[in-house]
Amino acid sequence: MFKRTLLMAVGIIIFVMGIILFPMPGPFGIPTMAVGFSIMLKTSDRIKRTTISLVHKNRHSSRLWHRMRGLYKRIRC
Repeated sequence: MFKRTLLMAVGIIIFVMGIILFPMPGPFGIPTMAVGFSIMLKTSDRIKRTTISLVHKNRHSSRLWHRMRGLYKRIRC
């Protein structure tokens, strides 16, 4: 339980760092936010459910989500 909470805190900190770095020149903001967000997705079921419901409400992001899942499944197999 403690490890999961610690990982969640690390993910939030990295995500916030990405938000701070986003307006600065250079390609540091978006990759940093993606790493933090992926850590949060791995550790929290609530964030995962919320993200999936938001993606399915938007037609364009839903298409992108399915394309990325298909690519991930092809690479994994």
